[in-house]
Amino acid sequence: MSNFAARFGAFVLLCLASFLSGCNRTTPPQSTLAPSNRVVLYCSVDEVYAKPIIKDLEQRTGLRIDALFDTEATKTAGLTNRIRTEKSNPRGDVFWSSALLQTLLLQREGLLQPYVSISARDVPQAFKDKAGYWTGMGARARVFVWHQGFKGKASQLSDLLQPSLKNRVAISNPQFGTASDWAAALGVRWGAARTTKYFAGLKGNGVQVLPGNSDVARRVATGELLAGVTDADDFWAQNARSSSLQSALIQPASKITTTPADDVRVPGSVAMLAGAPHPQAARKLIDALLAAQIERALMQQMRGVVSVRDASLRSVSNDSARWSAAWDKLREPLAEILLTN
Repeated sequence: MSNFAARFGAFVLLCLASFLSGCNRTTPPQSTLAPSNRVVLYCSVDEVYAKPIIKDLEQRTGLRIDALFDTEATKTAGLTNRIRTEKSNPRGDVFWSSALLQTLLLQREGLLQPYVSISARDVPQAFKDKAGYWTGMGARARVFVWHQGFKGKASQLSDLLQPSLKNRVAISNPQFGTASDWAAALGVRWGAARTTKYFAGLKGNGVQVLPGNSDVARRVATGELLAGVTDADDFWAQNARSSSLQSALIQPASKITTTPADDVRVPGSVAMLAGAPHPQAARKLIDALLAAQIERALMQQMRGVVSVRDASLRSVSNDSARWSAAWDKLREPLAEILLTN
């Protein structure tokens, strides 16, 4: 046998021995591997309010929370569109929304996965999904705001159609944020035809459609406009800067009614995204985020936010499950009415 053949044979035997030896090794079970502490949070709550809470959550949980925020003008809709584009390759784990409608649309499209958090046990059923696809966190009222120079007072939605308010009323763009939740809720309670007619009446009275709710509060406070509809937190934020702004809850058109009141309470929502890359960390974050003390921290940051656990909200109609269907009928008509000249 040549030296080459001998060396080659020895090499083959060595490889075989190594292979057989390797077969006897045991691989540690997956459960013993350290889970990732990273979690990606898509957040449409105003960054100035959400950031301190996220920092606190990192300290409480030991998680590294990579947060991506949205802008005021595209609030919630911008992030939900991103989630849609990432459907085949999800990058986010948790969606903390400042409103609910877009979360409902994501649920319907199969872009959320259920997780029933232990922290949601004391959240009333009106503010959570039975299967755990979303849980409410902090609710805000839609409110009238008016400048102190306005000689009248708005208490019902029809008041905004007064001739004295022509070209002096504002709402935020109903394609985004809580304005779309508001329109969808009215669509459920009034029906699509009456809701469309109402917004057409606003358009006929020269309503100003502004990018965000804070713009409504600011321009009414300056007296540039006289009245509008915005969120309670935006009223209080502007009220801290100007005493010329006043507000009131929207009252029903009739005190004798079998339908829900016209005032709309929009909850924020927390949900786990389908295909979340870090599911264990996502569940840990959701448990921490939905804790009652964190909701209280949000209320301290954002005046005008009320706990979904608050007894005063127990009479709120549980009709949010119908908002997405109502929105289907309203989205295009409202865009045509309000966003075209």
